[in-house]
Order: sequence, then C-alpha cells, then structure tokens
Amino acid sequence: MLAVIGGGYFGSYHTRQLLKAAGKGSLAAQTVVVVDRDPACAARREFAGTAGVRFVTADWLDFLGELLASGTSSDYVIPAPLAPHLLWEWLADELAAIRLDPPRGWGLPYEQPGPGQELYLSAAAWTCPATCVEPAHCPVLHGPRDWDLADIITEGALSFGYEPVVFRCLHLANGVGAIGVGEIQDAVPRAASAARVLVATSSRCHAAVGALQPKASR
Repeated sequence: MLAVIGGGYFGSYHTRQLLKAAGKGSLAAQTVVVVDRDPACAARREFAGTAGVRFVTADWLDFLGELLASGTSSDYVIPAPLAPHLLWEWLADELAAIRLDPPRGWGLPYEQPGPGQELYLSAAAWTCPATCVEPAHCPVLHGPRDWDLADIITEGALSFGYEPVVFRCLHLANGVGAIGVGEIQDAVPRAASAARVLVATSSRCHAAVGALQPKASR
C-alpha cells in the first residue's frame, strides 16, 4: 500500500506520479490509498474509478495510527509537504509522551518554529520545489549536494542530549518522497526507552522536528 496523506494539490500530484511510475514499470504496482478528511477532495474528483486507487475519508492522524498498528514493511507513507508533523504527533500518542520544545541553534540556513512546538529546518538557503528528486548534483548550486540533513539532525540530536528518531522521506518515484512503515514501527521501542527523543521527518534537504519525553522516563 502507498498511503498518500492529503487529497488536495499535492495528494493529487503524488497520486498522478505514482500511477505514471507504476505504468512505466519503474515502481512495483501497489494500491494507492488517498487519505483526506474531505470526501469531495480534489484527488477523489480526479481519480474516482481509477484502477489501483482507493480513498479513505478520515483524519490523517487517526488513519496513520491504524496503518502503523497493522501495516507491513511493504507499505509506505507519503506525507504532504505542508502537512503537520504527523509522525511526531503519532509517536507522542503511541508513547503517551510529553511534547517538548525542540532544541534551537542548529546552524542551518533555515530554522523556523511552527505553530505547535515543531521546528522546521532546511540545509538549503533557497526555496526548493516540493517535487524535487534531491539529485546528487544540485541544480541550484550547479554542483554536488554535499549534505544529508537526516545525518545532520542525527548528529545534532546526540550533541543536544536526545535520542534521534529520524524518519527518512526519500525519493520513491517521479519526485514523490516516502517513508517505509516498517521503519516507523521499528522506532517505537527505541524511543520508549529514551529519556528524551528528537523526532524528525527529513528528506535530504528539509525536515520537520519535534521533541518528546516518553512516559517511562518521567
């Protein structure tokens, strides 16, 4: 299953690109599940009746909880670029954890707090298209991209005294980033045993970050 979070502009784009990749054989055919709270979302209007696509009308976080409780390692979550930091929120609920303000001062070109204690980071000092495939040769730099933000966050979390739980949103097909469900599930026991956890959903250039204090450590 390829779970596309959101049925608006980006959800429609992601669905379109996944179907193209599957049609060309560059992506193994899987059911694309589009999740949105609006039963009349744009993706449903565009893809209603399309083979291999089904729709779920649900709150994103509620759906994510159900998927991660029963999903398999062959399933993927495809977040919307502008969605809330869902994996941080899900992990907080899963562990009955206290949400903390994440550490500041990452020394990156972009560091901006969000409305709900999350922090948005970027290793790029410019605005990138949401559909960038993050090539090794950056078209803005006209040279090699010599960073991976997920690695930077992992190292930074440890230096700040947090257990890093970094979910890598990596290119799956045609500019669509995805996170493996198995990777998400495997993070739970590690996070549960830590005193403080830094949770990040990160591509190679951009990330959303949140911090948690699991119940067991209080």
